[in-house]
Amino acid sequence: MLLEAPRFVLPETLAEALAARAERPEAVVVAGGTEVMPDLLWRNRTAAGFLSLRRVAALRGTTTDGGDLVIGAGTPVAALTTAPDGGLRAAASSLGTPLVRTEATIGGNVVSALPYRNLLPTLLAGGATLELTSAAGTRVVPFDGFVTAPGVTGLREGELLTAVRLPAHVGFADYAKVGRRNAQFVATVSAAVVSRDGVARLAFGNAGPIPLRSDAVDTAATALLDGQATADDLRSTVAAAVDPPEDAVASADYRRHALGVLAVRLVTRAAVDAGLGS
Repeated sequence: MLLEAPRFVLPETLAEALAARAERPEAVVVAGGTEVMPDLLWRNRTAAGFLSLRRVAALRGTTTDGGDLVIGAGTPVAALTTAPDGGLRAAASSLGTPLVRTEATIGGNVVSALPYRNLLPTLLAGGATLELTSAAGTRVVPFDGFVTAPGVTGLREGELLTAVRLPAHVGFADYAKVGRRNAQFVATVSAAVVSRDGVARLAFGNAGPIPLRSDAVDTAATALLDGQATADDLRSTVAAAVDPPEDAVASADYRRHALGVLAVRLVTRAAVDAGLGS
């Protein structure tokens, strides 16, 4: 038997979900299951019970609010493949297979807090904020700083991630990754860019223990965008800013090189495809 008498809660409203979260803090929160189930099958985690969010309709779908794109945490990644934000669209489209994208949710991708998850660099580059809700109310925090270590977030006891807010960008946004293949393999490294009003902001995945961005990199990227710096300048700045892991997939040196390549590629796309400060 994989699990011995796990307790299962299946709320249908957010209020019911928050009540269950408070009553059963030991339960593993699950939505699409693409993060949790592999961990259970590979025995990387145990579960004293489950709190499923699959039937909480309030956590699904996208709206706009004051210029923000507001994405319910239970929204499937497949729904983001047509998002107005180019970076989010590209990151979602290259996540797993169509079946995985149908089941996986943006909330699961964020709360998994692993540095190679597709959506995280896009949210970091885009200046996303998160709505964290408990029985006491909702607080909004920047995504930058939410992930504190691999698999560790700033979620407090009794809280659920209920929505991701991404500011609408009128400029250019994109995402690219390097991996053994595009489908069913996590990114060896990844990068996202947002370019607006002549300023470029980059963020990286698998460039360190948490999703990473750097003011020095953004300064170099903006200078490249303006023609005041070279591609070599940006690559060397990226190499100095990142601290990628080394494992059986790739060496740290390879990842450092690939991150520089992605950074230059994305900034070049911003300059060519969108124009400076568009």
